[in-house]
Amino acid sequence: MTMENDRDNGEAQCSYSIDLNWYQEQGSSFALLATSRLCPSSQKKKIPKSETALLNTLKQCCSKWEGFFNPNAPLMEMIFRLFLANGNNPLTLAQIQDSLEQRLTDTSGLRDLSIPKLKRMIDNNRYYGLRPTTSVDTEEPNAEPQSS
Repeated sequence: MTMENDRDNGEAQCSYSIDLNWYQEQGSSFALLATSRLCPSSQKKKIPKSETALLNTLKQCCSKWEGFFNPNAPLMEMIFRLFLANGNNPLTLAQIQDSLEQRLTDTSGLRDLSIPKLKRMIDNNRYYGLRPTTSVDTEEPNAEPQSS
């Protein structure tokens, strides 16, 4: 049930990732939020201290756990977990839509997974720290920051 007409416009190619700096700016903790998504086996082990190690554990272990993606969870929680499962690599709205449709096969007809809806939800969210990625973020990791 892919919404092809949504993909005709440029919105489907907008990409996002979790902005780890956003948490510091908000006086919040990415590690605390992400740790609460660890699978039961990872919770029993020593919890990784660095954000990178935590993301790696979530990607390599927890995302494979059957209960990691709950089809009854709110859409924003599912979207956040998509980023945790892929190590916080940028995802386009079209990729997010495809992943949600695959995971919500039984209930996707009941949820609005259109590109405009997903974009609105992500852009307006103030809890998960999802932010648009720029070409500098994805193509030029060694680019010098511009001085202000």
